[in-house]
Amino acid sequence: MRCGKGDSLFGARMEVSAIYEVYVDVYFIENVLLDMLVLWSAALLLGTKPVLWRLLLSAVLGGAGAVLILWIGSGYGAVYILSVLALDTLMCLLMFSNRRQVPVQVMYFHGLSFAYAKIAGCMAALGITRFVGVAAALLLAAAAAFLYGFKKKIGGKRLYTVRIVEGGRALDFKALFDTGNSLSDPYTGKPVSIVEESEDIRCWLRNKPQKYRIIPFRSIGRDNGILEGTEVDELIICRDDGQRVERDAVIALYRGKLSGDGAFQMILNRNIFI
Repeated sequence: MRCGKGDSLFGARMEVSAIYEVYVDVYFIENVLLDMLVLWSAALLLGTKPVLWRLLLSAVLGGAGAVLILWIGSGYGAVYILSVLALDTLMCLLMFSNRRQVPVQVMYFHGLSFAYAKIAGCMAALGITRFVGVAAALLLAAAAAFLYGFKKKIGGKRLYTVRIVEGGRALDFKALFDTGNSLSDPYTGKPVSIVEESEDIRCWLRNKPQKYRIIPFRSIGRDNGILEGTEVDELIICRDDGQRVERDAVIALYRGKLSGDGAFQMILNRNIFI
């Protein structure tokens, strides 16, 4: 990619080479930043909490891959399309570490990338020429945040199958995810989920008193109160995108029925999914 020496155009060639090197640097940085934005937006819409180091490494991989594809100069044929798909797949694998969901993740990634390009194109068509990339990125981020909030609002109450594991024993429940449950353990600060009291859970409290908890709460019609609770080895939540495992989770016991029709026996804490 560098020009050779030994002719009268040496100076001009070095200037072009220097400009090209700067262009590659800018191209790399722009792709890294854009990939970070798109991956972050995809994570929000997929309901996955972004992990910072995975986000950074995936974006750097995307930037380096974009420069490599540019250097190969494959045009926009089959080789280019396959190269982009392979790069995006690797980025999603690194970002989300969930092989089963890769096709969906790649679709979200491409959809958001297409949305960014369309936003930038519309702005250019309207005669906006300065800071188009930044403005389009901000609009895309705002749209992703809005959709995330809307999705969270309409999905504020969902039923999941939950398995509680303690001392090698497991109990299964139907659990309601309710954004209204924000209880926390005053001792550890961990989120507290509420489960209907049973003799099995009572046995856990008796057998391991060191895990016993007192959970204060407030509710409508009652200024304050307390719930007995305990820490369990694992809280396994079965979701559409796989299992979510909370280790050393805290649960509070409720004497009575949480659901009038028996549809669920547990209320998950909203902070578990953040």
